[in-house]
Amino acid sequence: MNMKQAVGIFIAFLMVTGCAFIAGRDESPSPAGGPELRLLFVETLRNEASLRGESLRELANATDPATTLQRPNSVFADAFRVYVTDTYPYKPAGPGAVTSARVFVFDRGERTVRVLDSTKDVRLLAPSSIAVDATGVIFVSDSQQGRVFGYDRNGRLLIEIGRAGDFSSPSGLAVDNVRNRLYVADSHARQVKVYTTTGNWLTDMSGSGTTGFKSLSAVTLDRGGNLYVLDGRGLRVSLYGQDGKFLRDFNITEDTPGLSVRPKGIAVDSSGHVYITDSVNNNVLIFDQGGKLIQTWGRTGRLAGDFWAPAGIYIDDHDNIYIADQTNGRVQVFQYLR
Repeated sequence: MNMKQAVGIFIAFLMVTGCAFIAGRDESPSPAGGPELRLLFVETLRNEASLRGESLRELANATDPATTLQRPNSVFADAFRVYVTDTYPYKPAGPGAVTSARVFVFDRGERTVRVLDSTKDVRLLAPSSIAVDATGVIFVSDSQQGRVFGYDRNGRLLIEIGRAGDFSSPSGLAVDNVRNRLYVADSHARQVKVYTTTGNWLTDMSGSGTTGFKSLSAVTLDRGGNLYVLDGRGLRVSLYGQDGKFLRDFNITEDTPGLSVRPKGIAVDSSGHVYITDSVNNNVLIFDQGGKLIQTWGRTGRLAGDFWAPAGIYIDDHDNIYIADQTNGRVQVFQYLR
């Protein structure tokens, strides 16, 4: 490596990692008039070097699509692993190889990354969401193929939902491990379709409250098992109880009329705050339990805490926040400090 290359990598390193901070620490006024949430930047995930804390090597390998995230779209995390869908059309070398989108599995214990791409059973085209149940089945929705696939941790296909054209464009997934339910947001059908985690259909939800759904983007569950449905086109969040009964909804732009947003992902922390990624304004909108906007978090850029077309978001049981920072080719990890 010559001096010019070394300097370039060092500058990139400063751009990405030189801003570990707690968002809102200055307690500047939020739209609701109170202090902002404290959100601690933890790390970025791109490849195996990320897990080893080798930031320079992580950036040096960032252009290698074989081993590094390129276009992360959705994310899920358990106690040991982080699962990410990457929509980049990758074609490995070798005879008979086909172009496929993939799933990256970051194993924190082993500090390795396993890549699940096309197999003899299925070829991923447009993986739109990912969720993992308590038994380790990795569910991936493919909006282009209109199906939900379930894999084991080695990438072997275990279950396929949607063979009979059950979905038009599945765009979001959530798993309820207590009730063994799989929620699938079908964007074009404007329904949330509910299955058992073994693939048996239970019911369809077509919207309640103000109006029906317009175009669904994502679904998530809170700690109590309540379901939040993000209607991207309707710019609305609808909340349902454990029994599936409609509870309430709120308009995303009610506090800022005329605001142009493109909501992509939704998650809820342990305090009941609702986080929605906005891929147009490159930030995250945070609402309280009643649907009041309390904070707009992030800005356009490449530094830690900046976003460029943020998509999927997931919050684990310890309030770690995972955001698929799509155009920046990374997953950013933060922690909500209560």
